[in-house]
Amino acid sequence: MKRQGSTCFRGGGQSGESDAGFDLNGGERRETSPLSAALGLEAAFESGRGGPFVIALVGGGGKTSTMTALAAEAAAAGRRVLVETSTHIGLPSAGPVLVYRAENDCLELWEGQKGKRSGILAERLSIREVGRETFREEIRMVWGGVLAAGTLEEKNGVQKLTALPENIRRELLAMADMVLTEADGSRHHPIKAPAAHEPVIPAEADAVLGCMGLSAIGRPAGEVFFRREILGISPEETVTEELAADVLSSEWGAKKGIGSRLYRAVLNQCDGSRQLAGARRIGRRLAERGIHGAALCWGRPVWKF
Repeated sequence: MKRQGSTCFRGGGQSGESDAGFDLNGGERRETSPLSAALGLEAAFESGRGGPFVIALVGGGGKTSTMTALAAEAAAAGRRVLVETSTHIGLPSAGPVLVYRAENDCLELWEGQKGKRSGILAERLSIREVGRETFREEIRMVWGGVLAAGTLEEKNGVQKLTALPENIRRELLAMADMVLTEADGSRHHPIKAPAAHEPVIPAEADAVLGCMGLSAIGRPAGEVFFRREILGISPEETVTEELAADVLSSEWGAKKGIGSRLYRAVLNQCDGSRQLAGARRIGRRLAERGIHGAALCWGRPVWKF
């Protein structure tokens, strides 16, 4: 099987070794600009086509932490942010969550994993029963910054959120400034290859972030690479920096199905000097292929390429 990088849509990224925008701390670069700026998303948001700016997150490790950081940043800037999934996502630990109950075609407002809040939404809200305007008014009352939403699914005692019914999703999109969609699953593996049905990128997506956890580098694929068998990779094969760059830059990898959308690579788990050195080498490989992005530590940029 052919595993090689490919040239992609470049967008407005920044590459190279300039210290501009960085705070040199203990010999390591620490990015001082916001995450959206490090990823080149802010300019794209400002020059958007109208309607919400929709970002899909695909690939391996760190999608949720990246999404959480971007959501908090956008909310702090006064934007109304919708967090959703086209596959599955765990219930947030806190914050308002609109939970759709398929069995009675109604929404409930939860406070993270604690369950129902008080108010009309705790008594279930149905567009069909109250009408669109009342529905929107009730949602606006609880949507101050970040709002997570999804259909409740419970398996073996574990509660998760799946995709919303399209009619409800459309109502929420009409009220949002930014939408963050977790569009892929990796079952907690830091690196993955997409199956035939993956990823599930929303048609409205303006940008796609291909994520990978740096903890995969130097380890056997059988331990860290989800769906490695699709690429013919044996369990014993070591995940190298070159392989990581190939996955993040190829249409058989994280770039699958992105079309002409803005694409950025995200290197998560950049927690120390060793990971930072690896991120810089991977980033250089990607930049040579016209792909830009950032290395993150707990959702904060520490290097961009």
